[in-house]
Amino acid sequence: MATKEETTKFLQEFERSFNPVNIQMSPIPVSVLGHGEISTVVTFEESDFSNEAFKRLPLFSTAEEVEDYCNLYLEYNQLLKDVGIETPVSHAYWVKGHKGRFVAYLSQERLPREAIGNKIIQQHSREESLILLRLVLDKMRKLWQQNRDNNELILGLDSQISNWAIKNYDSRQDISEESSLLFIDTSTPFIRKNGVEQMNALLFLQSAPPVMRPVLRKFFLQDIMDRYYDFRLVLIDLIANLYKEQCADLIPDWLEVANRENQEFLSGNTITEKEVEKYYKEDKFIWQLFLGVRRANRFMNTKILGNRYEFTLPGEIER
Repeated sequence: MATKEETTKFLQEFERSFNPVNIQMSPIPVSVLGHGEISTVVTFEESDFSNEAFKRLPLFSTAEEVEDYCNLYLEYNQLLKDVGIETPVSHAYWVKGHKGRFVAYLSQERLPREAIGNKIIQQHSREESLILLRLVLDKMRKLWQQNRDNNELILGLDSQISNWAIKNYDSRQDISEESSLLFIDTSTPFIRKNGVEQMNALLFLQSAPPVMRPVLRKFFLQDIMDRYYDFRLVLIDLIANLYKEQCADLIPDWLEVANRENQEFLSGNTITEKEVEKYYKEDKFIWQLFLGVRRANRFMNTKILGNRYEFTLPGEIER
Protein backbone atom coordinates (compact mmCIF):
# COMPACT_ATOMS: atom_id res chain seq x y z
CA MET A 1 0.00 0.00 0.00
CA ALA A 2 1.28 3.47 -0.88
CA THR A 3 2.34 5.81 1.90
CA LYS A 4 0.57 9.11 2.56
CA GLU A 5 3.49 10.96 1.00
CA GLU A 6 3.37 8.80 -2.15
CA THR A 7 -0.38 9.24 -2.48
CA THR A 8 -0.15 13.00 -2.00
CA LYS A 9 2.59 13.19 -4.63
CA PHE A 10 0.43 11.24 -7.10
CA LEU A 11 -2.62 13.42 -6.43
CA GLN A 12 -0.55 16.60 -6.77
CA GLU A 13 0.69 15.44 -10.17
CA PHE A 14 -2.87 14.60 -11.21
CA GLU A 15 -4.28 17.93 -10.01
CA ARG A 16 -1.57 19.90 -11.77
CA SER A 17 -2.67 18.67 -15.22
CA PHE A 18 -6.36 17.95 -14.57
CA ASN A 19 -9.06 19.90 -16.42
CA PRO A 20 -12.34 19.42 -14.52
CA VAL A 21 -14.44 20.37 -17.55
CA ASN A 22 -12.68 17.98 -19.95
CA ILE A 23 -11.68 15.06 -17.77
CA GLN A 24 -10.98 12.83 -20.77
CA MET A 25 -8.00 15.06 -21.56
CA SER A 26 -6.22 14.19 -18.30
CA PRO A 27 -2.70 12.83 -18.89
CA ILE A 28 -3.30 10.53 -15.91
CA PRO A 29 -6.28 8.31 -16.84
CA VAL A 30 -9.22 8.95 -14.54
CA SER A 31 -12.77 7.60 -14.38
CA VAL A 32 -15.77 9.29 -12.76
CA LEU A 33 -17.67 7.02 -10.37
CA GLY A 34 -20.28 9.55 -9.35
CA HIS A 35 -21.20 13.14 -8.59
CA GLY A 36 -22.26 14.80 -5.38
CA GLU A 37 -23.86 18.22 -5.21
CA ILE A 38 -20.43 19.82 -4.69
CA SER A 39 -17.95 17.06 -5.43
CA THR A 40 -16.84 14.44 -7.93
CA VAL A 41 -15.89 10.85 -7.06
CA VAL A 42 -13.13 9.47 -9.25
CA THR A 43 -10.87 6.45 -9.50
CA PHE A 44 -7.57 5.77 -11.22
CA GLU A 45 -7.94 2.39 -12.92
CA GLU A 46 -4.46 2.31 -14.41
CA SER A 47 -2.54 3.02 -11.22
CA ASP A 48 -1.61 1.61 -7.84
CA PHE A 49 -4.75 3.31 -6.46
CA SER A 50 -7.37 1.42 -8.49
CA ASN A 51 -8.89 -0.07 -5.32
CA GLU A 52 -9.71 3.37 -3.93
CA ALA A 53 -12.38 5.95 -4.68
CA PHE A 54 -11.37 9.60 -4.30
CA LYS A 55 -13.79 12.46 -3.69
CA ARG A 56 -12.37 15.72 -5.06
CA LEU A 57 -13.27 18.96 -3.24
CA PRO A 58 -11.71 22.13 -4.73
CA LEU A 59 -13.12 24.46 -2.07
CA PHE A 60 -10.29 25.89 -0.02
CA SER A 61 -8.46 29.22 0.04
CA THR A 62 -5.65 28.40 2.48
CA ALA A 63 -3.58 25.42 3.57
CA GLU A 64 -4.88 25.84 7.12
CA GLU A 65 -8.47 25.73 5.89
CA VAL A 66 -8.04 22.50 3.92
CA GLU A 67 -5.99 20.83 6.66
CA ASP A 68 -8.61 21.65 9.30
CA TYR A 69 -11.30 20.21 7.03
CA CYS A 70 -9.37 16.97 6.43
CA ASN A 71 -8.85 16.52 10.17
CA LEU A 72 -12.55 17.10 10.81
CA TYR A 73 -13.44 14.56 8.13
CA LEU A 74 -11.30 11.91 9.84
CA GLU A 75 -12.77 12.84 13.25
CA TYR A 76 -16.31 12.44 11.89
CA ASN A 77 -15.50 8.98 10.58
CA GLN A 78 -14.18 7.98 14.00
CA LEU A 79 -17.13 9.45 15.88
CA LEU A 80 -19.56 7.54 13.65
CA LYS A 81 -17.68 4.32 14.37
CA ASP A 82 -17.84 5.11 18.09
CA VAL A 83 -21.67 5.06 17.94
CA GLY A 84 -21.78 1.87 15.87
CA ILE A 85 -21.91 3.24 12.32
CA GLU A 86 -19.04 1.65 10.42
CA THR A 87 -17.41 3.43 7.50
CA PRO A 88 -14.98 2.10 4.89
CA VAL A 89 -11.26 2.58 5.48
CA SER A 90 -10.83 6.30 4.84
CA HIS A 91 -7.98 8.76 4.34
CA ALA A 92 -7.72 12.48 3.60
CA TYR A 93 -5.14 14.29 1.46
CA TRP A 94 -4.73 17.83 0.26
CA VAL A 95 -2.76 19.36 -2.59
CA LYS A 96 -2.17 22.73 -4.18
CA GLY A 97 -4.70 23.63 -6.82
CA HIS A 98 -4.66 26.40 -9.40
CA LYS A 99 -4.50 30.13 -8.74
CA GLY A 100 -3.62 29.77 -5.08
CA ARG A 101 -6.45 27.43 -4.16
CA PHE A 102 -6.21 24.09 -2.36
CA VAL A 103 -7.98 20.83 -3.10
CA ALA A 104 -8.95 18.02 -0.70
CA TYR A 105 -9.06 14.41 -1.86
CA LEU A 106 -10.97 12.07 0.45
CA SER A 107 -10.32 8.41 -0.20
CA GLN A 108 -12.26 5.30 0.68
CA GLU A 109 -11.97 1.65 -0.11
CA ARG A 110 -13.69 1.17 -3.46
CA LEU A 111 -16.85 -0.93 -3.21
CA PRO A 112 -18.74 -2.79 -5.95
CA ARG A 113 -21.65 -0.76 -7.32
CA GLU A 114 -24.01 -3.64 -6.60
CA ALA A 115 -23.28 -3.25 -2.88
CA ILE A 116 -24.59 0.33 -2.72
CA GLY A 117 -28.02 0.82 -1.20
CA ASN A 118 -29.74 2.32 -4.23
CA LYS A 119 -28.63 -0.65 -6.35
CA ILE A 120 -29.80 -3.06 -3.66
CA ILE A 121 -33.36 -1.70 -3.70
CA GLN A 122 -33.43 -1.67 -7.51
CA GLN A 123 -32.11 -5.21 -7.98
CA HIS A 124 -33.32 -7.15 -4.93
CA SER A 125 -36.78 -8.07 -3.72
CA ARG A 126 -39.21 -5.79 -1.92
CA GLU A 127 -38.74 -7.87 1.22
CA GLU A 128 -34.97 -7.38 1.08
CA SER A 129 -35.42 -3.63 0.59
CA LEU A 130 -37.42 -3.54 3.82
CA ILE A 131 -34.66 -5.45 5.61
CA LEU A 132 -32.15 -2.90 4.32
CA LEU A 133 -34.39 -0.09 5.58
CA ARG A 134 -34.56 -1.68 9.04
CA LEU A 135 -30.77 -2.01 9.14
CA VAL A 136 -30.44 1.69 8.28
CA LEU A 137 -33.07 2.70 10.86
CA ASP A 138 -31.22 0.76 13.53
CA LYS A 139 -28.05 2.76 12.82
CA MET A 140 -29.98 6.03 12.83
CA ARG A 141 -31.53 5.28 16.22
CA LYS A 142 -28.10 4.53 17.69
CA LEU A 143 -26.80 7.90 16.55
CA TRP A 144 -29.79 9.91 17.77
CA GLN A 145 -29.78 8.06 21.08
CA GLN A 146 -26.16 9.11 21.45
CA ASN A 147 -27.21 12.69 20.69
CA ARG A 148 -29.81 12.49 23.48
CA ASP A 149 -27.35 11.04 25.96
CA ASN A 150 -24.59 13.56 25.27
CA ASN A 151 -25.95 16.85 24.01
CA GLU A 152 -22.50 18.44 24.23
CA LEU A 153 -21.57 16.41 21.13
CA ILE A 154 -24.24 16.16 18.43
CA LEU A 155 -23.75 14.31 15.16
CA GLY A 156 -25.80 14.68 11.99
CA LEU A 157 -26.26 12.21 9.16
CA ASP A 158 -27.22 12.29 5.49
CA SER A 159 -28.98 8.95 5.51
CA GLN A 160 -30.31 8.64 1.96
CA ILE A 161 -30.13 5.07 0.75
CA SER A 162 -27.32 5.65 -1.76
CA ASN A 163 -25.05 6.58 1.18
CA TRP A 164 -25.20 3.05 2.60
CA ALA A 165 -23.61 -0.17 1.36
CA ILE A 166 -23.61 -3.83 2.30
CA LYS A 167 -20.27 -4.86 3.75
CA ASN A 168 -18.61 -7.88 2.07
CA TYR A 169 -21.41 -7.95 -0.50
CA ASP A 170 -22.05 -11.27 -2.24
CA SER A 171 -24.64 -11.30 -5.02
CA ARG A 172 -25.32 -14.98 -4.31
CA GLN A 173 -26.60 -14.17 -0.83
CA ASP A 174 -29.83 -12.51 0.22
CA ILE A 175 -29.91 -9.32 2.26
CA SER A 176 -30.71 -10.43 5.81
CA GLU A 177 -30.90 -9.11 9.35
CA GLU A 178 -27.33 -10.38 9.76
CA SER A 179 -26.01 -8.24 6.88
CA SER A 180 -23.55 -5.55 7.94
CA LEU A 181 -23.77 -1.94 6.76
CA LEU A 182 -21.17 0.62 5.80
CA PHE A 183 -21.94 4.34 5.71
CA ILE A 184 -20.05 5.77 2.74
CA ASP A 185 -20.77 9.51 2.52
CA THR A 186 -18.84 11.21 5.30
CA SER A 187 -17.54 14.17 3.30
CA THR A 188 -19.79 16.61 5.14
CA PRO A 189 -18.68 16.29 8.78
CA PHE A 190 -21.87 17.02 10.70
CA ILE A 191 -20.43 17.69 14.15
CA ARG A 192 -21.70 20.19 16.72
CA LYS A 193 -19.86 20.67 20.00
CA ASN A 194 -21.70 22.64 22.66
CA GLY A 195 -24.05 23.85 19.94
CA VAL A 196 -21.27 25.11 17.66
CA GLU A 197 -20.96 23.76 14.12
CA GLN A 198 -17.41 22.45 13.73
CA MET A 199 -17.35 22.65 9.94
CA ASN A 200 -17.28 25.99 8.18
CA ALA A 201 -20.49 25.56 6.20
CA LEU A 202 -19.62 28.57 4.04
CA LEU A 203 -17.01 26.39 2.33
CA PHE A 204 -19.77 24.60 0.50
CA LEU A 205 -20.94 27.82 -1.10
CA GLN A 206 -17.66 27.90 -3.04
CA SER A 207 -19.21 25.63 -5.66
CA ALA A 208 -21.98 28.18 -6.30
CA PRO A 209 -21.61 31.16 -8.64
CA PRO A 210 -20.52 34.25 -6.66
CA VAL A 211 -23.78 36.05 -7.45
CA MET A 212 -25.78 33.26 -5.77
CA ARG A 213 -23.75 32.92 -2.58
CA PRO A 214 -25.40 35.72 -0.54
CA VAL A 215 -28.87 34.36 -1.42
CA LEU A 216 -27.94 30.76 -0.55
CA ARG A 217 -26.32 31.88 2.69
CA LYS A 218 -29.31 33.93 3.80
CA PHE A 219 -32.21 31.69 2.77
CA PHE A 220 -30.96 28.10 2.43
CA LEU A 221 -27.64 27.30 4.10
CA GLN A 222 -28.75 27.07 7.74
CA ASP A 223 -31.92 25.15 6.87
CA ILE A 224 -29.93 22.65 4.80
CA MET A 225 -27.44 22.11 7.63
CA ASP A 226 -30.12 21.83 10.31
CA ARG A 227 -32.09 19.15 8.52
CA TYR A 228 -29.33 16.56 8.96
CA TYR A 229 -29.49 16.87 12.76
CA ASP A 230 -33.26 16.31 12.85
CA PHE A 231 -34.27 12.63 12.98
CA ARG A 232 -37.66 13.23 11.40
CA LEU A 233 -36.32 15.31 8.50
CA VAL A 234 -33.51 12.84 7.85
CA LEU A 235 -36.10 10.07 7.72
CA ILE A 236 -38.30 12.05 5.32
CA ASP A 237 -35.27 12.71 3.12
CA LEU A 238 -34.40 9.00 3.14
CA ILE A 239 -37.87 7.99 1.99
CA ALA A 240 -38.30 10.88 -0.47
CA ASN A 241 -35.08 9.81 -2.17
CA LEU A 242 -36.97 6.74 -3.44
CA TYR A 243 -38.47 9.02 -6.11
CA LYS A 244 -35.00 9.83 -7.44
CA GLU A 245 -34.03 6.15 -7.38
CA GLN A 246 -37.11 5.28 -9.46
CA CYS A 247 -38.50 3.17 -6.62
CA ALA A 248 -41.53 5.23 -5.60
CA ASP A 249 -43.60 2.05 -5.35
CA LEU A 250 -41.68 1.23 -2.16
CA ILE A 251 -42.77 4.42 -0.38
CA PRO A 252 -45.99 3.11 1.24
CA ASP A 253 -44.22 0.08 2.72
CA TRP A 254 -41.22 2.13 3.86
CA LEU A 255 -43.47 4.71 5.48
CA GLU A 256 -45.40 2.03 7.34
CA VAL A 257 -42.19 0.53 8.74
CA ALA A 258 -40.60 3.92 9.48
CA ASN A 259 -43.62 5.22 11.38
CA ARG A 260 -44.28 2.02 13.31
CA GLU A 261 -40.70 1.35 14.40
CA ASN A 262 -39.57 4.90 15.26
CA GLN A 263 -42.39 6.27 17.40
CA GLU A 264 -39.98 7.18 20.19
CA PHE A 265 -37.94 9.44 17.90
CA LEU A 266 -40.92 10.78 15.96
CA SER A 267 -42.81 11.65 19.16
CA GLY A 268 -46.09 10.56 17.59
CA ASN A 269 -45.63 12.95 14.65
CA THR A 270 -46.38 10.46 11.88
CA ILE A 271 -44.85 11.04 8.44
CA THR A 272 -47.38 11.03 5.60
CA GLU A 273 -46.94 10.17 1.95
CA LYS A 274 -48.19 13.64 0.99
CA GLU A 275 -45.49 15.18 3.18
CA VAL A 276 -42.79 13.04 1.56
CA GLU A 277 -43.94 14.00 -1.93
CA LYS A 278 -44.01 17.71 -1.07
CA TYR A 279 -40.53 17.52 0.45
CA TYR A 280 -39.14 15.79 -2.64
CA LYS A 281 -40.65 18.29 -5.08
CA GLU A 282 -39.16 21.21 -3.15
CA ASP A 283 -35.77 19.52 -2.80
CA LYS A 284 -35.74 18.59 -6.49
CA PHE A 285 -36.52 22.18 -7.51
CA ILE A 286 -33.73 23.61 -5.34
CA TRP A 287 -31.04 21.24 -6.63
CA GLN A 288 -32.15 21.49 -10.28
CA LEU A 289 -32.03 25.27 -10.03
CA PHE A 290 -28.62 25.12 -8.35
CA LEU A 291 -27.23 22.80 -11.04
CA GLY A 292 -28.68 24.93 -13.83
CA VAL A 293 -27.05 28.09 -12.48
CA ARG A 294 -23.74 26.26 -12.04
CA ARG A 295 -23.85 25.12 -15.68
CA ALA A 296 -24.50 28.70 -16.76
CA ASN A 297 -21.58 29.84 -14.62
CA ARG A 298 -19.34 27.17 -16.17
CA PHE A 299 -20.32 28.35 -19.67
CA MET A 300 -19.62 31.98 -18.78
CA ASN A 301 -16.22 31.17 -17.30
CA THR A 302 -14.95 28.71 -19.90
CA LYS A 303 -16.59 29.91 -23.14
CA ILE A 304 -16.89 33.67 -22.63
CA LEU A 305 -14.15 34.64 -20.18
CA GLY A 306 -11.69 31.86 -20.95
CA ASN A 307 -11.21 31.05 -17.26
CA ARG A 308 -10.63 27.73 -15.53
CA TYR A 309 -13.72 26.14 -13.96
CA GLU A 310 -12.90 23.96 -10.95
CA PHE A 311 -15.87 21.60 -10.82
CA THR A 312 -16.89 18.56 -12.86
CA LEU A 313 -20.65 18.77 -13.26
CA PRO A 314 -22.93 15.81 -13.94
CA GLY A 315 -24.97 15.38 -17.10
CA GLU A 316 -28.72 15.12 -16.97
CA ILE A 317 -29.88 13.59 -13.68
CA GLU A 318 -32.98 11.43 -13.77
CA ARG A 319 -35.20 12.40 -10.85
